[in-house]
Amino acid sequence: MKPIRLATLILAVAAFGCSTLEISTDYAPGTDFSSYKTFSLKQGAPPKNQIAAERVANALTAALEAKGIKRLPEGGDLSVYVHFQAGKETQVNTTGYGYGGWGGWRWGGYGGMQSTTVTEIPTGMLVVDLVDEAKDVAVWRGIAKDQISTSATPEERNQKVNEVFAQLFAGFPPK
Repeated sequence: MKPIRLATLILAVAAFGCSTLEISTDYAPGTDFSSYKTFSLKQGAPPKNQIAAERVANALTAALEAKGIKRLPEGGDLSVYVHFQAGKETQVNTTGYGYGGWGGWRWGGYGGMQSTTVTEIPTGMLVVDLVDEAKDVAVWRGIAKDQISTSATPEERNQKVNEVFAQLFAGFPPK
């Protein structure tokens, strides 16, 4: 393999491996998901950003309609609640420079310098609950957690939300 191709492959793998998106789903065993044909959105824990709420509602609607479940203004087979939670994660990075390495000394050991930076990274979590409207019981829950980019354009934010819901509903309906 030529060095340029190898470097490109390594960079592509590294880019996909660095994703911070965490997805988890759960469902009520024995649920007949094929019986659900419609859904309606209900008020969950809202975000502080109404634009983000609309973006999420649109992406959620597209994801469920792609699975054959149509959105109704009220009275769907499923009530869908979306809960937003914002937070922060602390990231600590320490870099060191030193000398040594001979006679039992380690690099970065004796005589070196270290620098530590602490960064607060904004995070967001979406919890999506699907509730059987007739029985008033939860049948499916999906959770997506990721870092929030403070510099993304509206187009990049739309793309990210669509990607999140595509992954969140990738295995839906459960078999």
